Amino acid sequence: MRPTMPLLLITILQGLSGGLTLAAAAFSFLLPTDARAITWALLLSFGIAVIGGISSFFHMHRPQAGKYILRRLKTSWLSREALTTGLYAMVLGVVALGPLVLPVNQWWFWVGSIVAALFGVVAMFVTAMLYATIPAMRSWHSPLTVLSMMAVGLTSGGYIMLAVLAIAQDIAAVHRLAIFLLLATAVIAVIKLLQWKLFSDARRSLNAATGTGMPRGPYRIIDTGTTRPPYQTQTQVWPDLAPTLRGGLYIVAMVALAILPAAILVAIISGSPQALLTVTAALSVLLGTFAERWLFFGDATHSSKVWFVDQEKVASRVASDRVSPAFVHRFRNL
Repeated sequence: MRPTMPLLLITILQGLSGGLTLAAAAFSFLLPTDARAITWALLLSFGIAVIGGISSFFHMHRPQAGKYILRRLKTSWLSREALTTGLYAMVLGVVALGPLVLPVNQWWFWVGSIVAALFGVVAMFVTAMLYATIPAMRSWHSPLTVLSMMAVGLTSGGYIMLAVLAIAQDIAAVHRLAIFLLLATAVIAVIKLLQWKLFSDARRSLNAATGTGMPRGPYRIIDTGTTRPPYQTQTQVWPDLAPTLRGGLYIVAMVALAILPAAILVAIISGSPQALLTVTAALSVLLGTFAERWLFFGDATHSSKVWFVDQEKVASRVASDRVSPAFVHRFRNL
């Protein structure tokens, strides 16, 4: 699939905001810390969510049709995504901006951050399900999509919270969060390796000999491309990544998302936390998240690749029981 910057920003920033809000909620309720850090984290999370929401408008092909997006909540994960993401941004805005205009106490952060975090986790889950429930996108149609998007989002937000705590000089909280993030980073590395293997399997399995990978028809043409290039060739199907480019991006994503941050966390746990180290870890994770999300879209394999990508002319096993051996022999010798 052709990655676009608005789509990358929407998915990356939503997970980043949700993870940061959840980390702020955990520290405000379970591990009391400096109120300044919680306030900064919530304001930063709200700002990130707003930028992600603005990016969604640039992703719309027809913005004027956006008013209809909530009409299919019973059947469409896209409608549910718009609803849950909007509710999350509104609740987070009230919680984050409330202390600026109202006299609040610690209970405001306890209750408000937990409620906002719940809305954020639900929004992240719905967004992940939007991609995981597309049967035609063979690389995404797996529970690994949900696990990967939520794990990367929550952990990236945790790294931002780590930097905020270090800047606020809450050393004890930094140590606690660093230990948790070290475990989460190891989990992310395993999940990403499994997902990349799934992408590789999908890429190899879709060809003229094996078919689309989906259940047999009946199928119907929904876009003949008579007045414009077909939708599939615009966004869903584009040339496979060069092996060197794919391998290089895998290395960048793994190093920036897991290896380098883990090394920094070990240094933080074994020594005195420094704000510079935590900021470096957060920036590294952001870079790794961008590379990982670009690969998620750019390296995905859609079933329509069978029809729109040049392949070797071989007989299809899917249709082999419906054609005569003579036809198969003639087809192979074209």
